[in-house]
Amino acid sequence: MATGAVAVCVGTVLAFEVYGFAELAMDAPTPPDGPARALLVLPLLLCFGGPFAVLVTLLLTLPTVSAARWVSARTTGPDTWWWVPVVAVAAMSAVAAVVGAWWRPGAGASVLLWLTGAALLTGAALLARDAALRGRRLLRVLGYGALAAVAVAAIGGAAYATGAVTEYRPPKADAARLVGTWSDGHGGTLRLSADGTARAEGLRSDCTGVGTWSSEPDGPTAWDQLVLTEVTDCSFDWRISGTPEHPKLNHDYGEVDDPHWYTLTR
Repeated sequence: MATGAVAVCVGTVLAFEVYGFAELAMDAPTPPDGPARALLVLPLLLCFGGPFAVLVTLLLTLPTVSAARWVSARTTGPDTWWWVPVVAVAAMSAVAAVVGAWWRPGAGASVLLWLTGAALLTGAALLARDAALRGRRLLRVLGYGALAAVAVAAIGGAAYATGAVTEYRPPKADAARLVGTWSDGHGGTLRLSADGTARAEGLRSDCTGVGTWSSEPDGPTAWDQLVLTEVTDCSFDWRISGTPEHPKLNHDYGEVDDPHWYTLTR
């Protein structure tokens, strides 16, 4: 069981590392953490990862190994290894379906959740199976994990360095490009006029009224661009994201460590 638990922890760190590289190319109103996210999660894993990994091992990893052996014994022969990924994918499909029905994260996030979970469960279950057949493999798991982390860093770094993948940057938007009507897709609109007048109707927090707006396009980086609106009884600071052809205005209404974005498009 220890091998499976360690594999879950190692796989979690690798998943954060892979997501960190992918995040660099994603449309976002603030700079992403990038691969450093994997380092940020290490203290959390050291403090709470053990019980979590043991729980995942008991509830998912070991049952996956047992189910794969059971299916293998009744179909292709005793303990065929490739039944492990088959059972793991089936199990994570069920988990992703339940989580998707409850959380409703959207198609893209659901697929990402399913792929990540299936990869983690498959790796942990295969290592747990190997440990059951040949004895403990803790050092091997840690060694494989270190090599995988280096490989992910090398491949991810090369992908961005060679231009195979482009790192996202918000579009530069001066005041002239911001003029127009912006919508939240649910009936709320914000009209920015060239004379500095802002008209809001049905925005978040029942923001409706007439006021002023201004832009701060000359920050140190493209991430620092701000659009400031002051309407009767409500003021918003907007960050810019999207593309030059389809920009977005984003207002953060969450906590510092847990932002939630209210987005307007045009």
